[in-house]
Amino acid sequence: MADRVLVEILVAAPIDVVWKALREPAEVCKWFGWDYPSLASDVDMMWGNIKVDEKNRRLYDDDQPDRFEVEPVGDQTIVRVIRSAPATDASWRGIYDDVFEGWMTFMNQLKFALERHAEDPRATLFLNGRASKDGVPNPIEALGLSPLWVVPVGDRYTVKTATGDTLSGTVYYRSANQLGLTVDSFGDGMLIAAVRPKTEKSLHGGGSVLLTTYRQDEAALKALRERWSQWWKDTYEVIEIQP
Repeated sequence: MADRVLVEILVAAPIDVVWKALREPAEVCKWFGWDYPSLASDVDMMWGNIKVDEKNRRLYDDDQPDRFEVEPVGDQTIVRVIRSAPATDASWRGIYDDVFEGWMTFMNQLKFALERHAEDPRATLFLNGRASKDGVPNPIEALGLSPLWVVPVGDRYTVKTATGDTLSGTVYYRSANQLGLTVDSFGDGMLIAAVRPKTEKSLHGGGSVLLTTYRQDEAALKALRERWSQWWKDTYEVIEIQP
């Protein structure tokens, strides 16, 4: 077996705060994934199987290859997702991995929530889909976000999206398949757009968009969800829209 750090982030919060956010299901629901009817019960089920090494601040599941480890750095905390797998495992060869992409999203959600919205309830919209044919642009291209690939992390941006929204904020993170942006008009929220290359289930590629908002009034939130959901339906074969 070989160990590999899949995701490593530095969270500007003390280790006890980060550990609580990773350990307690009610806290996990504040940052993990997106809102859907069974989120709380699913988190209870997933975290109910996790074993806890309090001494080494490690979370693991004997039936899964990935584990969490946290390490204090002054009043900040390093969070790592580490995978143990045979050296011949497909994930070591750079093959697209939905689980890795999920951890990349979730860990940046954890960092964002703890650093900027520790006490704020969120509202989300998750759009997941496939391209119906070759030539359909991925979500980053389709939304008009491609120019932001070259904007340094931490720099400001303003962009007009294909949904008709003009968004401003900072580039929060990027990876090979994801672009994370803070969005001022989402109540200092976040947009994560992810690209899915061609796979057995998505023969022409596709991807997802996750919007996280704070302090939005109900009318504005409803209009935002309707506008983005309709654009998604017009652009992709829908796998999932939540909520």
